[in-house]
Amino acid sequence: MQSGRQKAGVKMEKLEINAESRERKYPIFIGKSALDNLAGFVRGRFNDSRVAVIADKKVLSLQKSRIENSLEDIDALLIPVVGSESSKSREMKEKIEDLLLDNKFGRDTLIIAIGGGVIGDLSGFVASTFNRGVPFIQIPTTLLAMADASIGGKTSVNTKHGKNLIGAFHQPAAVFADMDFISSLPDEEFLSGLAEIIKIAVAADKSLFDFLKQNSAKILYKDEQALTHILRRSIELKKEIVEKDPEESGLRQILNFGHTFGHALELLSGFRIKHGFAVSGGILIEAEISSLTGNLSIDEKNEIIHLLKKFGFPLAVDSGIDSDKIIELMLSDKKSRKQKPRFVILENIGAAKSHSSSFSFEIEKNLIKKSIDNCKK
Repeated sequence: MQSGRQKAGVKMEKLEINAESRERKYPIFIGKSALDNLAGFVRGRFNDSRVAVIADKKVLSLQKSRIENSLEDIDALLIPVVGSESSKSREMKEKIEDLLLDNKFGRDTLIIAIGGGVIGDLSGFVASTFNRGVPFIQIPTTLLAMADASIGGKTSVNTKHGKNLIGAFHQPAAVFADMDFISSLPDEEFLSGLAEIIKIAVAADKSLFDFLKQNSAKILYKDEQALTHILRRSIELKKEIVEKDPEESGLRQILNFGHTFGHALELLSGFRIKHGFAVSGGILIEAEISSLTGNLSIDEKNEIIHLLKKFGFPLAVDSGIDSDKIIELMLSDKKSRKQKPRFVILENIGAAKSHSSSFSFEIEKNLIKKSIDNCKK
């Protein structure tokens, strides 16, 4: 089926990311109607491939005709999946693999992931192991996935022991960040994505932090120019970091700022708390740790709190949180070493502490507990 859009006039930017080596690159397309370029890209790069589309059921129900139009006359197996954390499991991965095998998919498979971070992580992990590795394309449909989860090649599933503990690094063949998806996002989903953009600004770019502070009203009203700027800049930052450290052996650890606590909070809540809101709580806790360890000034800590306030994030963590239980859950975090949780520590807004190529640090349990208590309601 041919799309009714005028593709020649599509306003779109293209970034190219170096993945693993300078010989292996993939494009990131950013802009309104970016999805209209999907079919041409697939035909140009994967004309002889069999295509399987793993898509969020909710996105399909709202955007099915648009997704079908974007694939034009490409014959694809459509695999709907509920886009919740419960789907990001070894059991769901096995179901998808069996479905592909039942339909005689082989080494010529191309997987296209359409949805938020759950769908991207799950689809990428399937692609990383199916027939010992097949290519996949990311089509993130949430701000959170566009700014963070779809970039950098991390793929994974969850277990009862924690988030993202089983997975692989498997870079996508391309990413299509279509801004049209953002306009229809519920406010809670939109804010969840903004938390990741705030995170990377706090950890890596003071100028982006200042832009967020000065343009909070425009961003909350989904002003196209302001949104395009913060999305592009956050992708550029992640691109630069991933190129320098594709497998998280050093610098890339700073992207986990707010996540040691955030992932534990998600797990403790049974994933009732959305990822971005858990990360915003993690930003509070880990800024407090940075301050208590004498690395971050109180004034800059308060600047971070004020920015979270501008966007309507909670300025405290739930007073009912069991500090000992959440610290125990932090021990399962993938940064932990020798059963001790590690944290990204800020020296300034936009600058994380480092030592001997490490960007995460062991923090004593009593100091973690004090930080959590200080941030309770």
